[in-house]
Amino acid sequence: MSFDLHAFPSSGPRTVAEVHQLLEAEEQRLLSGAGDVLPPPGPEMARFLDELERHWPSLEEDPDGSPWANCPLWFPVMGGGTAFGIRWSRADEMRKAILEIAARTNVIIYDRQIPEVISPPS
Repeated sequence: MSFDLHAFPSSGPRTVAEVHQLLEAEEQRLLSGAGDVLPPPGPEMARFLDELERHWPSLEEDPDGSPWANCPLWFPVMGGGTAFGIRWSRADEMRKAILEIAARTNVIIYDRQIPEVISPPS
């Protein structure tokens, strides 16, 4: 089990209900076996992911020291976002740092544990 977050570009969902709609649509897309591939990350998401990758090693680079519970960090979901997991032992530290990076890179974070949508400052 991991501490799971989703990240979306600034044009993404603003409410928990909107996130749930996107995630349900994503689940249906996957269950249907649709072969359509979601696009690579857009500019905001690419900057966000690049900063995450610069700050912390991937699981492949450092399996014991990495805070990530899965890789790669770009696991596309509908709405131009990504889902990623963090090891529970690092959840508090990582959530705070990820929210700071998201604010700088204009990315929306969905924390499914609460649930809460955290938008970047306008």
